[in-house]
Amino acid sequence: MAFSYKFFLMSLLLLPLANCENNYLHSCAKNITDNADLQARIMGVLYHLIKVTPAKGFTSSSFSSSGDDNTLYALAQCRGDANADLCSKCVKDAAKALLANCSEQAQAYIWYDLCFLRYDTVNFLGNWMIDGAEIYQTNTVEAQNSSAFIPTVKEMVDNLKSRATMPGANLFAKMVVSNISSLEGVNIYGMTQCTRDMNKFTCIECLDHVEGLLSSDCRSASGCKILYNSCYMRYETYDFFSTLSH
Repeated sequence: MAFSYKFFLMSLLLLPLANCENNYLHSCAKNITDNADLQARIMGVLYHLIKVTPAKGFTSSSFSSSGDDNTLYALAQCRGDANADLCSKCVKDAAKALLANCSEQAQAYIWYDLCFLRYDTVNFLGNWMIDGAEIYQTNTVEAQNSSAFIPTVKEMVDNLKSRATMPGANLFAKMVVSNISSLEGVNIYGMTQCTRDMNKFTCIECLDHVEGLLSSDCRSASGCKILYNSCYMRYETYDFFSTLSH
C-alpha cells in the first residue's frame, strides 16, 4: 500500500495541471527536513484526499503510525456547486502543487477557485480558531456609489450566512443581488462556504469573523475575497460563478 500511494503521487507530479493552475494561493510552515516518516504521512493523507473527496465534495483524514504521537490531520473540500469531475481535477491539482511547494513542511494550506486542501500536525478539525491563516484579495476597481454599495454587500453577506447554515446547504451558499437602488445596472455576485468539519455554530463564528474583516480588508473595492482556513467569503460585480464551466 505504501508503495502504491507513493508511486501514484510521484506520477501525479509528471502530469500537467488540469483545471485550476492560474487561481491558487498556498502557504507552508513548520519545516520537517530529513523527517522521512512525516513526509510519508503527508503522502498518505494527500493520497486519501485525492481518492475520497470527489464522491461527496469533502473529506477529513488523519495519518499516524502505531504508538506515535506525530499524527497528521488533513481535509479537502470542493466548492459546493462543483461536480465530482471538476472536484477530482481540482483536488489533484492542489495535491500536486502542495507536493511541489510544501513537500518538507508539516503545515500547508492551498486555495483554488474550486477546492481547498489543508494539513497540519495540530488537530484543527472542527475548530476554526486553531492556527488560522487569513488571506484577502481585492478588485482594484472602486465600487461606484460606495454609500449604497457597501450596505448592500453587508446585507447580502448576512443573507449568505443564513443560507449556508440552513439544513441541506452543506455550509455553502451563493446568490446574485440585482435591481439595486442607486446602483443602476450593477449586479453583485456573492458566495460563502465553511469547511464541513465545522458545525452550524462554528461555521457562523468563522463567517462572523470574516465578515468583521470586510471593512478593513475590502474597504470600498468593487470585489473582494477573504480566505480563512475554515471559511471564506467573496463578492464581485461580475459573474465569477462562471469559473465552474471552465
